[in-house]
Amino acid sequence: MSQKIPCEVVRDLLPSYIDELTSDVTNRIVRDHLERCEGCRKIYSSMTGSLTGEEEKFREQGEIDFLRKNRRRNRRIVLGSIAGAVLIVLGVLLARTFFIGNANYSNWTAENLTVSDRQLDFVAVPEGSASAISKLSFDEKNGVVTVRARAVAVSPFHTGSLGTSFTASETIRDVWLGDRLVWSEGETVSPLASDLFAAHHSYVGDMSANNRLANALSLSSYVGPFTNELETDKEPYGWRILLSDPIPDEKLARKEQNMDISGQIIVGLIENLDHVTFVYTADGTEHERTVTAADASAFFGEDIKNCGTDIQTLGRLLELHGLL
Repeated sequence: MSQKIPCEVVRDLLPSYIDELTSDVTNRIVRDHLERCEGCRKIYSSMTGSLTGEEEKFREQGEIDFLRKNRRRNRRIVLGSIAGAVLIVLGVLLARTFFIGNANYSNWTAENLTVSDRQLDFVAVPEGSASAISKLSFDEKNGVVTVRARAVAVSPFHTGSLGTSFTASETIRDVWLGDRLVWSEGETVSPLASDLFAAHHSYVGDMSANNRLANALSLSSYVGPFTNELETDKEPYGWRILLSDPIPDEKLARKEQNMDISGQIIVGLIENLDHVTFVYTADGTEHERTVTAADASAFFGEDIKNCGTDIQTLGRLLELHGLL
């Protein structure tokens, strides 16, 4: 008479039975149980792959259901990952736009700038109503203070201007806002003087530097469109500015005055430049008008080259010509 063994025991024995690790007695008991018990027989068949057609159908359906569930789960994971990545990117953009800002931002000015010995006070004002100053940083060396700003989009956190104070370790001589000198030796520096002073350079053969100076001066607005020729084969070095458009008689006197003013500023801000020659057409005839460093110095009453080393001297030249 066969022994009645609980299903749980048989199911625990099935892995060893399938791997042929059980004794003959155990094998006989397991076989007898499987012949009588449909539930354990299905488990045995699923473990050995020997399913009936009906059982195989159920197993395939189970695998399909599993794959569907797995696919839905994977889809949720992928969509969640994409959504997370988008949120991170949006978070970075929002942080950069409204909190971090642009470290190289330079389109701002200082209002009510005052310097008293070592104390600097002013209000930083952004260019345009869509920007706000979020942070100011200070560098100090030998009495020269350089202020840099971070600008962000206007928000409830940063609404526009930013007032600040800074105490230097020694008496302040110059104040720079980024690459613009705005205060020097007790006097405020105009934006035009600051831009021109920043554009001064040592060698007229550097055409890119010449263009920066011409742009700071807005030369084309004074004399009209032009092309360039450089006289740098031998000293004295020169810069020929060839005006493209003929000058009408009624504008000739003013244009020639603009040439003289522009020429003096240019020779004052390029260290090795001896002369500037404007070549232009009037009355159907080509003319040349030359401004030398010597002539500019005589007119100004001091060495015109001082404009490239002292911004207050440059300011006096601009005032003399009514440009400030």
